[in-house]
Amino acid sequence: MTTRHSSLQLATTPTTLLDSISQPVPLGAEIGRGGEGSVYEVEGQPAYVAKVYHKRPLPEDQVAKLQTMISCWSNALETIATWPRTMLFDPTLRKPCGILINKMAGARQLHELYGTTNRRRHFPDAGWHHLALAARNTAAAFHALHSAGVVVGDVNQGNLLVDQQMCVRMIDCDSFQITNGATTYHCPVGTPHFTPPELQTQKLRDLIRTGNHDRFGLAILIFHLLFVGRHPFAGRYHGPGDLSIEKAIAGRRFAFSKHRAETLVDPPPASLLLNDLPPGIGDLFEAAFRGPEGTARPSPLEWINQLDALIKRRQVCKFDPAHVFSLDAAECPWCRIEDSGGPTFFVASGGTTIVSADRLAVLDEKIFMLKEVRFPFLLQRQLSLPSMPKLRRLKKRTKLTASDPIAALLIATWAACLLGVILGSAATLATGAALSISLGIIFVQSKQARTQRQTVDDYEARLGRMQKALFRRAGAVHSQHQQRESAFERATDDFNGEIQNYRNADQNLQSVLVRHRESQRTDYLRGYMIRDYFRKIPGLTISHVAILESFGVESANDVERIRLYGIPSVGPEIVTELMQWRYEVDRGFTFKPEHGITLADAGAAKDIAVRRFKISLARKILTGAKQLEIQAEIGDAELTRALDQFRKEADQLTNVARQLRDFQSGRRRFERLINRSPAWIVGLSLGVPFVAGLLYLIFN
Repeated sequence: MTTRHSSLQLATTPTTLLDSISQPVPLGAEIGRGGEGSVYEVEGQPAYVAKVYHKRPLPEDQVAKLQTMISCWSNALETIATWPRTMLFDPTLRKPCGILINKMAGARQLHELYGTTNRRRHFPDAGWHHLALAARNTAAAFHALHSAGVVVGDVNQGNLLVDQQMCVRMIDCDSFQITNGATTYHCPVGTPHFTPPELQTQKLRDLIRTGNHDRFGLAILIFHLLFVGRHPFAGRYHGPGDLSIEKAIAGRRFAFSKHRAETLVDPPPASLLLNDLPPGIGDLFEAAFRGPEGTARPSPLEWINQLDALIKRRQVCKFDPAHVFSLDAAECPWCRIEDSGGPTFFVASGGTTIVSADRLAVLDEKIFMLKEVRFPFLLQRQLSLPSMPKLRRLKKRTKLTASDPIAALLIATWAACLLGVILGSAATLATGAALSISLGIIFVQSKQARTQRQTVDDYEARLGRMQKALFRRAGAVHSQHQQRESAFERATDDFNGEIQNYRNADQNLQSVLVRHRESQRTDYLRGYMIRDYFRKIPGLTISHVAILESFGVESANDVERIRLYGIPSVGPEIVTELMQWRYEVDRGFTFKPEHGITLADAGAAKDIAVRRFKISLARKILTGAKQLEIQAEIGDAELTRALDQFRKEADQLTNVARQLRDFQSGRRRFERLINRSPAWIVGLSLGVPFVAGLLYLIFN
């Protein structure tokens, strides 16, 4: 039995392909592989590479799109993109199977420039002005594409490469949207964190993108670069519930906006602010991220002009030469961030920051001025179930109902039974008993009496359900508050431990030296980026990664419990998984003394060693203090929100209880006491004559 393949999917790649004029294109080593295809070197042509698709032969629409792109090739496009130059063909089938594109050597993905840890590894000499230059060149790349009628569509940091000269080039251009006459070849995919609000809920496969859609993604890329990895929609939300980046984008809640009363979002701690940039750039970000639907976002050319001006109007911090910032800033933002406990984003070429005695004195004073942070207290009475309201006497009597006379007659029959006992009259007793039983049957079957009983039963059943729900709500509020309080207490213990280490640093030089030896472990942990390993961390998503990066947590070295507390959407379970991942990474570390700081080396400059140790601890302490404040604020906000919901449900229960009380208060007392249930009525109708009969036998 033979098997016939309908296509040549995943067929073996020939060693030599043909170009559009049947010239041989010999393939060299495979240098990359993705979901769509593999990239090979081209022997004899080091400036080019061949992208060969896994699926062969290519669909007709894909061939038509690639041919359209090849027909648009120009020097301008090749300067800013790995643009297809020619189609490549399988020499046997003579069918299109790939494209020839130019090679961008020595470049890395854009996020490796703006991410602090990766920048230190791959761009050690890059300062903030280099990131601004890369942002400017990114805008220039979009300008060239849009001028050629090309729309990127799926804008994201993985589609751009940057080299040491900050030259930016787009890759994976075959996914771009391009038009040929009346035919538009769509970009079928998108990245949620770069997708504009009007497209957040749209199906993108057959959607025609516009340059205005691209401009949103461009603004995010520029923001990533200028704000060293922060996402413009990742911040501290003050509204109800959690706010994901996608929801924030859809709601135009720009976290760094100057209009906080409208967005209800604050930027993450230890961040650059819009006030640190020229007003023109701040206005462009506001227009790009908060502009009304249908309005044009800032064009690439507008960004180029503003970024050119920013690069020219920069200054160097007089305190630390690694700090470069805008002339429009009132102070050095990098010193402000570091001195408030934030990370060191930029360091001098030697790899260390400037630590003077004066700067340490400033941090000493800030630590001395720290106030105790208290977690909100939950009183048990705040979760008490409301008491049921008592019946009341109404000023105005309600009208008689059909069941009232029956209840009155029933009482009269019982009086007759007792009268028969007193008078020793068996006839009177028998008459009263017969009437009692008859009226009891009538009372049970009376429509009016049944309606009143059913009304009370419905109210009581509803109250029972509401009381159970409110009891569960009280338990959930108490449990969640306890969990947050326990997390706060653990963070406080960690914080107090760091305070103790800081105060003892001068006396315990040996621990300082040990800490310096730990710098090697720090470098090791920085090599494990969360973005590269998030799929191995249970419960962690790419959305969590973006939020973590916006709060300065990029690598295993940043995964510390005290830094993770209070980050939005990062709950205790994810904190535990991150800590476990760091532990597993740390187990692979092997210390190499010959690469570390020896006791002799540190002894030669022990004052500097202590100073560096203390400043690193000081920043950690100030970060911890801020995190404790945030945890307390979140705890207070969550407790307030939970108690408000509890009180709302308690008020609903009380309202239903009052309705039952008003209904019961409007009934005649004797009717209300008798007309409880059919069993109660039958019991009284039979029970009273029976007791009267016994008394008659005893006394007569």
